[in-house]
Amino acid sequence: MADEYVRMEQFGEFVKRIDERFAHANELADQRYDSLNRRFADAEKAREQNLGHINQRFDSLERRMDQLHDQLHADMRQMRNWLMRLYGLVVFGFIGTIVLILFKGVFQ
Repeated sequence: MADEYVRMEQFGEFVKRIDERFAHANELADQRYDSLNRRFADAEKAREQNLGHINQRFDSLERRMDQLHDQLHADMRQMRNWLMRLYGLVVFGFIGTIVLILFKGVFQ
C-alpha cells in the first residue's frame, strides 16, 4: 500500500472534504461559543436584577428601622414626660404632707 500513489484530483477532493469538515466544526464551535456568551450574559443580567431587588429590600428595611427608631424616641420622650409629672406629684404630695404635719403641730 505504501507503493500506491494518489492522483492529484483524489488528493484535491480529500483536501476539499477535510476543509469542509473543519469549516463545519468551526461553525459548531462558534455556535457553542455564542450560546455560552448568551447564557453568561443572561446569568449576569439575572444577577444584576437580584442585586437590585436585594438593595431595594435593604433600603425598605432601613426606612422601616428608621421609622421604628423615631417611634421609639417619641415613646421614650412621652414616657419621660409622664414620669416627670408623676415624680412632681409625688414630691408635691410629700412636701404637702410635711407642711400639714408642721402646721398641725403648730396649731395644736
